[in-house]
Amino acid sequence: MKKGKSGFTLLELLVVVGILAALVALALPFYQDYVSQSKITAAGADLQTFKKALAMYDQLEPKLFNDTRLLPLIGKYLQDYRTTSTQENPVDPWNNDYIVNSMEGVLYSMGPNGRTDSTITDRVPGGDDILVTWKPPFIVSSAQAVNNTTVEIVFSRKVIDLSGAAAGYATMAPVATGNIQKISDTIYRFKVGALTAGTEYTLTIAGVTAQDNKASFNKRPEDNVTDGGIVKFTY
Repeated sequence: MKKGKSGFTLLELLVVVGILAALVALALPFYQDYVSQSKITAAGADLQTFKKALAMYDQLEPKLFNDTRLLPLIGKYLQDYRTTSTQENPVDPWNNDYIVNSMEGVLYSMGPNGRTDSTITDRVPGGDDILVTWKPPFIVSSAQAVNNTTVEIVFSRKVIDLSGAAAGYATMAPVATGNIQKISDTIYRFKVGALTAGTEYTLTIAGVTAQDNKASFNKRPEDNVTDGGIVKFTY
């Protein structure tokens, strides 16, 4: 007695192919989402590495980082990322340059769409941009009276030396007089007319440039409205 032939019939093969096609169709969106999310995660990790390198540079070097490229970091603060002799910045997972803006203190990837969606001066990501900051906004951090004729101001970033200059950088009543004294790259003192105990004063600073060439103050982060060059203190 002959045994029947074993194997798939054409119909069975078509059923199997159909099932496989359906499984692929179901799995493909999940795979694409996984790949997209992996790229976003990789870009975020890269930016954190660059952020640490830039922050270390600003802390250890005599002047703030002031470049549109990350090349100055290679060797001392960052591993060599170049794949060609002409490459200036590392590239993100979408093969676009990571962008550094030293004046605003931001570093970002344009994300999947390959264009800048953020308002960089706001220092927050917009659209699908992946953005980090490595230094504070440029503002007058604080002001305090050292005595009834001396006011000390603290900047959030190192500034180009103001010492010996006329006190026209500061506006308040009673008006500032005399020259500015440098305490450090971020702290300065200036003379004023006699202050009155228990009185609140409004101090306006203008014309100061940070070492990264940022020549205008950011808005205060607490409200994103108030000029960062305006600060109040009570004697």
